[in-house]
Amino acid sequence: MTTRTHGTAARRPRRGAGLVEIMLAMIIFALIATSYAAVTLRYATRMKTISAGAARSAALTEYVNRLMAVPFDSLANRAGTFTTSTGAFPNTRRIVVAGNSVSVTVTLILTPTNTAIKPDTVVLTRVKATTTSPLGP
Repeated sequence: MTTRTHGTAARRPRRGAGLVEIMLAMIIFALIATSYAAVTLRYATRMKTISAGAARSAALTEYVNRLMAVPFDSLANRAGTFTTSTGAFPNTRRIVVAGNSVSVTVTLILTPTNTAIKPDTVVLTRVKATTTSPLGP
């Protein structure tokens, strides 16, 4: 039989974790999860910016290739403002053609619909092919 003295309780072996330990573990977990979320958000924002830049480069390449494929005498018909509202990169492109019958300068201004992405400009110089050989008749 166990005897007790007044003022002291019988000690039992400790079982499980106490409230303080659980709270401390939750605080440590919250700090780690918050820092991980911040890094993930920064990474996602960067990937979105890189994706938009790649889409802009692809659109510029496509439009420049189209302008290079147009016959010289038909370039003036391509001038104007055109809007693309579908696809991965909605944008407005403005094409300005200036020059004479031998040489023209084509300016392509690509303005994304998303105002977070800056507009881009490409200037091409096209020269009409000669019909005579420089080496002679």
